[in-house]
Amino acid sequence: MMTFEMFCLNLPEVTSTEIQFWIANEWLRPQEKDGSYYFQEIDQARAYLIIELRDDLGITEDAMPIILNLLDQLYTTRRQMKYLCEVIATDHYPEPRQKLRHMMKDEVIVDL
Repeated sequence: MMTFEMFCLNLPEVTSTEIQFWIANEWLRPQEKDGSYYFQEIDQARAYLIIELRDDLGITEDAMPIILNLLDQLYTTRRQMKYLCEVIATDHYPEPRQKLRHMMKDEVIVDL
């Protein structure tokens, strides 16, 4: 875990005010405890992504939440697909596996 100050030191490309803006707009979601922010490696990776989107790809402040939301959806879908592949490939999850077989057989789309 990194404190806000340490996080800012690791990102010399941006100011602490910019990072506070990203937090206020939920582009970054650090853990908050006793009025202080604590960051993990995933937060630092997301900050680098924001910097790359903004500086290299020219994504505007207005478009940033849309792009980040779409990327979050993509990553969630990837995790779900990985789980589904694991369910299909192993016998560790008999109940979800049976539901998947039923859905594929009948071409029924439902929430697991």
